[in-house]
Amino acid sequence: MDPLLLEALRFGVAILAGGIVAVISAVLAFRYSERQRRDDALLRDAAVRRALIAEIRENMRRLRGPDVELVPDAPIVRGAWDQARALPLADDVFEAVSAAYVLGDETNRDVDLLRARATRSGIVADRAMELSAVMAAQERIVRKATDAYAAFGDALEVLGAATADSTSMQEGTS
Repeated sequence: MDPLLLEALRFGVAILAGGIVAVISAVLAFRYSERQRRDDALLRDAAVRRALIAEIRENMRRLRGPDVELVPDAPIVRGAWDQARALPLADDVFEAVSAAYVLGDETNRDVDLLRARATRSGIVADRAMELSAVMAAQERIVRKATDAYAAFGDALEVLGAATADSTSMQEGTS
């Protein structure tokens, strides 16, 4: 066989082998980067879930439950809930958490209205009627805060169960 032809054949095989190695390397690098991306997303989701659970616990303390006797003096917070909307939540989990935050927001609003009324010396001319209206508002707020506390407890239970389920699923796939 002609040495020039043999050398051209060797060169062609080397180029072909290099191409195959490059393709295999690219596929492996892509798989690794996809696994890294998935792992990072799981870690990020787990951190947001932990923050949401901590925020729900904090809100329960702010509401002074479980048997609320006084108007809450600290509003509920919702920063983690705003971030958690990006999480893949089951419908029952979303409904439970959402309902708790709705009740918490309503409690915040009612407390703000009561405070605004107090700073304006009321709106009713008769002081006895004003005191009666304030007492009724406080009772309504206490009932709503108790309901919000219970709703946050339910949300915490459902979210905790969902977190345990997702953790066991992740451990099974890793």
